[in-house]
Amino acid sequence: TRSTMIVAYATLLGLLLPGQGNCFSPSISSISGTSTGAITIQANHAVTRTNLPMSSNSNSEIEGPDRVLSCLPYLIPLIDGDRYGRFLFYAVPALGQVDFLLLGPFKAIYSSIPFAQFIAFIALSTLSRNPDLPRPLRFNMQQALLLDIALIFPSLLGQLQIPLPGVLAASGSNFVYLAMVASVGYSLVSNLTGKVPDKIPIVSEAAGSSIGF
Repeated sequence: TRSTMIVAYATLLGLLLPGQGNCFSPSISSISGTSTGAITIQANHAVTRTNLPMSSNSNSEIEGPDRVLSCLPYLIPLIDGDRYGRFLFYAVPALGQVDFLLLGPFKAIYSSIPFAQFIAFIALSTLSRNPDLPRPLRFNMQQALLLDIALIFPSLLGQLQIPLPGVLAASGSNFVYLAMVASVGYSLVSNLTGKVPDKIPIVSEAAGSSIGF
């Protein structure tokens, strides 16, 4: 009959139409006929909603007072690594005077506190893992801590009392000092301009891995 043919064509049409793979395509759920030959086709429109991740710059930019706070931890490696610049300060007295003017007050306070180095180590290590603090701030704490730890290895080598030519010892000490100053200087400039200083080889990657997200 005519109604039977219409039902057959409707069924074929439902098979040819894409199903739930297309979120805008209807899928035929039921087909019913009436005594007048008209049919009713009920279609279910399946709409798929995709939640796209929101982009955030919170991990790559530093805002507000955090720019200054992110710079403070680098006082620790600057003070601890200052001794490696003694050969440069002797060769260039003006550089030693600038160093004394900038770091002198901080070195006096640092040296007046018992176990200051140990306290600073525990404080930076603990705060850098506090999820309540902004990640850029925690990253800078951990990076400053790793830079300070890296200064221990040249000191250990110096305690081995291996006879070295004076020129070689001075060159090695100058290299450690300049590498430390360059790393801290890069970090300070990046922080003050609102960028996370995550380009220091090895150290930045280790700092990021230590604090997580």
